[in-house]
Amino acid sequence: MASDSEEPRRLEVGDVDRAARVFARAFAWHEPWGDWAMPDPSDREERIYARFHSDLLERFIPFGECWTIGAGTATTMWIPPGVPELASRRSESDYATYGDLADEMRAGDELIARLKPATEHWYLDTIATDPDLHGQGLGGRLLDHDLAVRDAAGHACALDTHTPENIGFYERRGFEIIGEGPLGEELDVYMMFRPAQG
Repeated sequence: MASDSEEPRRLEVGDVDRAARVFARAFAWHEPWGDWAMPDPSDREERIYARFHSDLLERFIPFGECWTIGAGTATTMWIPPGVPELASRRSESDYATYGDLADEMRAGDELIARLKPATEHWYLDTIATDPDLHGQGLGGRLLDHDLAVRDAAGHACALDTHTPENIGFYERRGFEIIGEGPLGEELDVYMMFRPAQG
């Protein structure tokens, strides 16, 4: 659990179990993506946990940039521009794990890739806070920190969200919607962009 005095820091290998569990709980039960991508709730959380655990250890910590408050209580996963290891969100073997939804998942990822801005940018792949701590400002504090890092380096940023309620959260931090489209049945995606500041 994070305290108000804790400052954001780089996510470390020792934080991965906690961070992956937070991502799993958030996306399995508190985001519409979980219902869409994994309609069977019986193993949804464990499947999402395994995916994030692997992604953090094998891809995002070595090749991306991950920040946390509270050793995984709130975590961000960033994709720097021009990193081949993070150029695609899922492998063909990943798509196969989605069964009947594999083609829809692949089409959704292709849509997101088309919506991304042509301007070089850092991409916020994922942000999540422990659902038990929602409303305490941890996610906003972490994202504000990350954006200050990007601003100091003169970097533009982009992200996607499929939760309309989150749009205002990002707009308050300078992001604007630059595109949108259907990710799946009853689930849309919104691409947002924040130009380099300063």
